[in-house]
Amino acid sequence: MRIGYFPGCSLHSTAKNYESSTQAVLKALDVQLDEIPDWSCCGSTPAHQTDHLLALSLSARNLALAEKAGMKEIMAPCAACFSHLRTAEVECAKNKKTHQEVQKAIEMNFNNQVHVLNILDLLVNRIGIENIAKKVKKPLKGLKIAPYYGCVLTRPAKIAQFDDPVNPQSMDRLLEALGAEVVTWGAKTDCCGAAHVLTRQEVVLELTGRIVYQAKEAHADAISTACPMCMSNLDLRQSAIQKATGKESKVPVMYITELLGMALGIPNSVLGTRKHVVSTAAVTAKIS
Repeated sequence: MRIGYFPGCSLHSTAKNYESSTQAVLKALDVQLDEIPDWSCCGSTPAHQTDHLLALSLSARNLALAEKAGMKEIMAPCAACFSHLRTAEVECAKNKKTHQEVQKAIEMNFNNQVHVLNILDLLVNRIGIENIAKKVKKPLKGLKIAPYYGCVLTRPAKIAQFDDPVNPQSMDRLLEALGAEVVTWGAKTDCCGAAHVLTRQEVVLELTGRIVYQAKEAHADAISTACPMCMSNLDLRQSAIQKATGKESKVPVMYITELLGMALGIPNSVLGTRKHVVSTAAVTAKIS
């Protein structure tokens, strides 16, 4: 299988282990990633808060480049990138005027013929859980994982068009196929406060604290995520959360691709499991 690839800014900077683990597991699953030539930032949070047309155009430029390269589908591992790229795809498909305005803004031919997938959609619905399960070499037995989808991977439903927006199951099913025990908890689609990371840190600490403590109360060995922003908040802020609340909050946070890579027998040095603030050593030690 070949598919277009939009790494986004995070995977080339703060989330390098997300990129290394994504590339490693997809290679092991016989998927070739073709990076979009000359891709640029999708605009992320600042663009859509400033100007809607600008936000659509920044994402549409990447879709136009993928289209020019002959790609029919692209995969964006970052949940935020997926959401912004898919928004451009959906809104331009629904409104001819919007499509025309975007095409004028990017000064490129843009037929909107590229479909955007997220990493879970690719793994679960395209590659298939059964096919992945056949390649598991080191089952994640003994690990209790809290699957965390965050607030943009499945919402808004009319944009994401992926899984249940309130109680998604794709990551749950994948983790179970890898041999892990999926814990039942109520924070799997809660917001971590990423949009307020620079302006309202007290809000971010409150939101991330709720998520981390719910995972701890569910006796999870780790939280699994598919979003670099969620990873940054949940992994980086646990010391601040503990300081603010006076309660211990050390719960490892791992990308779903790292956990998948462990199950496929890919070395931790390749996956980047040591590149976390909260140590993942207790998690990786259980899988030999």
